[in-house]
Formats: sequence, structure tokens, C-alpha cells
Amino acid sequence: MEEKVLDCAPLETKLYIDKKPLGMYQMIADENELKWFFDHVIQKPKVNESYSAVFVSRHKKLTDEELKTFGLTRKEGEFLATQTFKMRNIKDASRKDDPDLWTFEQFLSRVKRFNVDTGAYTTGTGEPLPTKTLAVIFYVNPGDDMKVCRNFVDEYNTVNEAISKAMLNGKTTEDNLQSYQWFGNAESTIKHLKANCKGSRYWMDFDIDVPKWFKERKDVYTIFDENGNTYEGGFFENLRNRLRIMFGKGNYVIIDTSGGYHILIKTSAIKRNPHDFCKEVEELYNEGVAIGEEPYLDEKGNCKFECVVNDSQIPGLPLPGTFQYGRPVTVLNKEDFE
Repeated sequence: MEEKVLDCAPLETKLYIDKKPLGMYQMIADENELKWFFDHVIQKPKVNESYSAVFVSRHKKLTDEELKTFGLTRKEGEFLATQTFKMRNIKDASRKDDPDLWTFEQFLSRVKRFNVDTGAYTTGTGEPLPTKTLAVIFYVNPGDDMKVCRNFVDEYNTVNEAISKAMLNGKTTEDNLQSYQWFGNAESTIKHLKANCKGSRYWMDFDIDVPKWFKERKDVYTIFDENGNTYEGGFFENLRNRLRIMFGKGNYVIIDTSGGYHILIKTSAIKRNPHDFCKEVEELYNEGVAIGEEPYLDEKGNCKFECVVNDSQIPGLPLPGTFQYGRPVTVLNKEDFE
């Protein structure tokens, strides 16, 4: 039998599929990048709070031929695993402010749990999930675990009551099978609640999808910096300058992702309607199209450009320092925090 090799770096080894060792998924791209994000963005959670991160597979990055080869569909996508990040247990109230209760080393050790054997997650044809579909999504504000427990107990009581009333009305165990399944899904319910029961709100997230030319062109604008000096720049430089004017240097974090940017704004720096910023980014995109750049369209001719406020209960974004679809996720404006 001809040996098949799946070339989908970053992996520690090539993936030999015909009953040969498969290697490990390596989701951490740069520990220094991860530490910068931990030090500058992630706030120490309160005793009743925790952060969550999810290991996901997004099949939209595969071609039709690849989807067929791996036995997947474009609509499919999976949450593969979840990790929770919280302070270490406080055994003595006098140590509640001990820095050892919340450390980067502790955080890193949990992110490393996404580095698993490639045989842990396989496709419909039994092959490892391609790394070009994988990402680590981090929920950038902490969840409130007291709300999580309250909502979980409420759901538990609702299901218990429904089963009891059904039995009183002559229903059988078989009639209640779906209700009983709730108990087997209890762990998943808690994970879902952790991503939706918001605690402290430190950041607002803007999710921006832009074409390659928006990121790379440099010769479009004359831009004034904070000292009144001018320089030539492109759409990204103009975007960054507008962020400085609207929110103030050091109040925003620009994260470079595979499809554009996630921009985190400190909630304390938001003094006006955040949707105004989305309108300004759209103006930049339209200016690019007006001067001859290709419109950003999908295969059906629909516009793919987007700038939206990520209004999830707790915004999730690709974690800087990890790989997103085989590409490192990085912060572009670290010098603003020096």
C-alpha cells in the first residue's frame, strides 16, 4: 500500500495515516507572544470568576476537494476541548493577594493541554483533522461562576420538575428519554454557561474581515502622527491612526488574524457610540475599492468585508501566541504599551 503523508504543519512530526505514528498537534506558536497577551490584556480574575478557551475545528478553510477527502462538510465545525483558567485555590484568606495564585506559568500549562495526539480528533474517514482548520478561541473577559452555578441549578430544577410532572401524568421513562439526557450533557452545559455568564467587562471586541490589499498596501494616505509629523501609509496605518484619535494610545490592542483583525478596546476608553468606529473602517474599505482595488467577495459574489462589534456575552477571539488555521496569531501594536 502506498504511504500517505498529510502535510499540514505546524506539527511536531508528519502525519503518517496508514496505521503509523501520527504525532502531536502543536497549537502554541510563540510563548513570548502568549506571555505579552497575558501580561497586558488578561486581567486577574476575581475569586468568583474564570476565563475559558476552546479548541475548535472550522472546516470553512478547506476546499471542496479537501472536504471530500476528509469526509467533512463545509457547514460542520466542532468544539473539540475546553480549558478553564482561574486563580489557584485560596487555602488561607491572608494569602488572597499572593501573586502565586495567578501566574503565566499556570496559564501556559493549561494552554499546552491543547497540544494533543493527532489521533484524539479524527475525520469521518478516520484521518486527523487538518491543522489548517484548527484554532484556540479565548474568551477575553472572565465569566461569573456564581451566575454559572445559579443558571445550572435553575436548568436542573426545570428538568427535574418536567420529568416529575410527566410521570404524574402517566408518561413512561421512554417518553422522558430526552429529558434524562440532560444529565449526561451536564458538563457541556456548564462549559456553555461559562462562555455566556459574563463577569467583569474589561474589553470590547471589534471583529474586522478585510482583503489582503487592506493589510498590505502602504502608499494611499498622508497621515499625521500624535506629534504632528506626517508619514505615508496605507489602509492599516490609517485604521491605526483613527484608533489613536478615537480611543487614545494604549487603550486598544490590534490582533492580526487569518481573515483580518480583532481589535480590543478598553471599556473605560469608550466615550462614544462604538458603531461609529465600524462606519469609519467601512469608509476605508470603500475608498480602496474606489481607487481600483478588488472588492472583497466570496465565491457567490457576496461582499465579505465586515466590521462589527462582537456583542457576544463574552467575546471570543483567536488567542495571540497560538496558531489559527496554521498561522500564528500576533499583536501588531505592542510598542504602544512600552
